Amino acid sequence: MRLITLATMFIAFFKLTIVYANESHDIYIPASQNSFSNVARHTITSRFLYGSQVVDVSLPVNYHETGYQIKYPLVVVLDGELLFHSVSGFVQFQAMNSQMPEAIVVGIQNLPETRRDMTPRPLNKKGEPLWFGGKEDLYLSFIRNELMPFLDEQYRIADFKVLIGLSPSASLTLHSFWKQPSLFSGYIVINQADFSAVAYGGETIFDKVINSVKQQEKGNRFLYISMPKGGAARNPKILQDYKRLEKELSPFIANKLSFKWELIDKQSYAAVLPAVMSGFELIFPAHLWDVNYHDFVSQEVGMTLNNIRAHFSELSDEYSFMALPKGERYYNRNRLKRIVYILIQQKRYSEAESILNYWLSIYPYSSNVHDTFADLYHVQGNTNLELKHRINALDLAKKHNDYRATLFEEALENLRSTLSKAPQQ
Repeated sequence: MRLITLATMFIAFFKLTIVYANESHDIYIPASQNSFSNVARHTITSRFLYGSQVVDVSLPVNYHETGYQIKYPLVVVLDGELLFHSVSGFVQFQAMNSQMPEAIVVGIQNLPETRRDMTPRPLNKKGEPLWFGGKEDLYLSFIRNELMPFLDEQYRIADFKVLIGLSPSASLTLHSFWKQPSLFSGYIVINQADFSAVAYGGETIFDKVINSVKQQEKGNRFLYISMPKGGAARNPKILQDYKRLEKELSPFIANKLSFKWELIDKQSYAAVLPAVMSGFELIFPAHLWDVNYHDFVSQEVGMTLNNIRAHFSELSDEYSFMALPKGERYYNRNRLKRIVYILIQQKRYSEAESILNYWLSIYPYSSNVHDTFADLYHVQGNTNLELKHRINALDLAKKHNDYRATLFEEALENLRSTLSKAPQQ
């Protein structure tokens, strides 16, 4: 009798060991020789810009695992040659840590001699046009009529879009804010001062922004503007203009606009990355995205899944794109997978299965969700369903060149070995 009891305890321990060993699997990493395997480069022939425009596209880590109905917010970086890799890397890092949603990042490459073309042609203190700029509307036409249709055809793009501009391209970003107000939802404007321009009818670009917000009928836009402290110290009018902008926009903050300006204590372009971080924090406040998944767990049957759905449904409504829960994360158990194992530990198997089905509905091509399904059925002793999901996990991992394929293959071979040794009935 004692031997039977010990054997039973060993089997139970063995099952739990397998489950919690598999729980340590982190996020998908491609087993690729290319460290930027999620980045693609395209060349678009533009009739507005009279030539070819090179654009780089960075896809979210889990892009290939989600279903066709899942669309991602878009971040367009006007200075792709300067900022694309920094912004795309930052977005990926923040999304992995649930500080913001996963997003598709696009960088538009510029030649040094053409970078200033995109700014509205500014006027000097005498009201005379300066020598550069003036092609701002051509650039907007390229973005609206050529770049966006191309991206919509190639990728799953949501309606929520963010535009990032630096110095000359920051002027285009603000120009887009008032000239094409429906094109983007968020604007990160870096190293930008107020100025007058040709065809602005005596108004400044800040005047145009203020009037655009006043005329806005519905919807919430996000506007972030920054300048290094050194620039404001050299030109005190910059700080005065920022304060005027804030005063004029303040009646509309809450129902029409989320707005922030700041002076960054860095020199010149060293202020760029802190500005990008602050801009994204304005648009995607971390407290909305980085939730404690353990708080979703309820002892009331069925409420755990309801709590998860309710939270992400509310986020989706607020941003007008589908906010995705985290099925898996780097070095962090704050995810759907952890909830599944909590429910397994409590022997709430049907609820664990419902969470997995929800995860699978969003990430139908995730090898990890199938591996977790297999763990659930392993604990329940359902070898047929365990085998099915072990096979699915391995097949998807191989298809996506996932480094975890060796782990899933080992689990599958162990199961097959156990089944081959089982007595035939």
